[in-house]
Amino acid sequence: MERAYVYGDSLLKATVPDEAMRYHFHLAEVMARYPTERLEVVNRAKMGSTISKGLSLVEHDVQRGMDARWALVAYGGNDSDFDWAGIAADPEGEHKPRTELPEFLTKLKKTVTELVQAGVQPVLMTLPPIDGRRYLDYICSSGLSRERILQWLGDEGRIYRHQELYSDTVASFAMSEGLPLIDVRRRFLPLRDLPQMIAADGIHLTMSGYRQLFDALAQWVTPQLAPLFPPGRG
Repeated sequence: MERAYVYGDSLLKATVPDEAMRYHFHLAEVMARYPTERLEVVNRAKMGSTISKGLSLVEHDVQRGMDARWALVAYGGNDSDFDWAGIAADPEGEHKPRTELPEFLTKLKKTVTELVQAGVQPVLMTLPPIDGRRYLDYICSSGLSRERILQWLGDEGRIYRHQELYSDTVASFAMSEGLPLIDVRRRFLPLRDLPQMIAADGIHLTMSGYRQLFDALAQWVTPQLAPLFPPGRG
């Protein structure tokens, strides 16, 4: 049996908000759709994680003798997020994302280097699209001023565009280094029912969205496994 590690945030835990915006993990339900006799998946995804947490986890696992063929590295969503309460309090001020883009790329490169040096193949993933309007609604549902946040943003579409910068950075880095890339975003964007794939908070997915996401992962790994298990091996 081969082994793959998964490093990421709540998306890789199949996290869905309910009507009261309480979050629930549906990973076991999603994973039940896929055969497991040839691949053991070690899921190290954690809700709220940024690339800094991912790098720390990879370093920890490598130091403990990580034994795997692949490691999926999927960050950027939380890195691109802002302190919205701070923005609402001071819409004329300068506000930085949780991880600025140059730092994000530097730590992504270091994460990849750690894995390569450990003999593990890194696999990168683009980010599913978000719904900026829904996310802004969610942000303001706690009482923050929409007007003041929009004053800083300029337009609500900037939320989507800013997250896309991180996804594009991952894709560009993967292409420049010849790393495997699972382009989840490209899978989502043409869908006519894309709005139904994105959860009410604008940043997580619905169950149908997670089926798309995990199907994309499965469709990448299945042909990778085939030559490792020729007929007669099992």
